[in-house]
Amino acid sequence: MTGVAGVIEAGTGEAEPEGRLARRKARTRAAILGAASTLFREQGFDQTSIQQIAEAAETGVGTVYGYFASKEEVLRAVLEEHSAEAVARYEAAVTSDTAAIERLCLALATLGEYIAEHRTVLASGFLRGVAQHGSTRWVEKSISHFLREGIERGEIRPIPVEATARMLVGTVTVASLELGPWREGEPGSLDGIIAAVRALLAS
Repeated sequence: MTGVAGVIEAGTGEAEPEGRLARRKARTRAAILGAASTLFREQGFDQTSIQQIAEAAETGVGTVYGYFASKEEVLRAVLEEHSAEAVARYEAAVTSDTAAIERLCLALATLGEYIAEHRTVLASGFLRGVAQHGSTRWVEKSISHFLREGIERGEIRPIPVEATARMLVGTVTVASLELGPWREGEPGSLDGIIAAVRALLAS
């Protein structure tokens, strides 16, 4: 079956109802993203082809390109989807009464867990840029907000807000990618960073 609203179901001669078509397209897109996510995580972005994604999603290469213009676009969609899930988990874990320092630490932990989960695809220079653009900006803005709020409430010691936010996000990103001093993937490194943040920033 091809086309859009006027898709004809094979052998029936009847147009597929719009609602059913939308659901079928959503299932196909989800299957492509699910297959791509698994392949990217297991074997890396460079080693994964559109052909492999199509086979894993049980669809055709042409169908994949019907939804995404390139493998990079598939990756961006995968990262956006998982980033949205990470944000939802974070938002479910906090309330308006949660202390600013706790919200800050939870945001950093959520970022670290997200990056660690997708380390295979986020480790190269280009893909790290994708992650920085699409997956960490919300954390940096949130942390800046929590820092200001915490300083105003007297929960966090006075510090340069923007510089501190960038430093914290950068440190968690590098540690979660197991780069630099965290190259060996020291167990508990993220927990150690979060504990240090709490100890150093708390008023």
